[in-house]
Amino acid sequence: MAENDENSDKDAARVLKFPASRTNPPGSGGFTHLGTGAMARYLGMRDRQMTGHWCSRCRGIWFGYAFEVECPCCGNRHG
Repeated sequence: MAENDENSDKDAARVLKFPASRTNPPGSGGFTHLGTGAMARYLGMRDRQMTGHWCSRCRGIWFGYAFEVECPCCGNRHG
């Protein structure tokens, strides 16, 4: 039984604790926040209502309405 307890302790040490979803992965360097999309600003959306969108040209994430496709920084519409 002691061996099972030891393995359980090792597994528990590898588990990331909440709120890991709000942290940057090691070595990622974070991300550049590119702002908020025009439609989300027009609708007055709150942060929790918006979704993140990646802009490969700016190499960052902008937040907006789910169906918005245009980066507010550069106008890129191709992700």
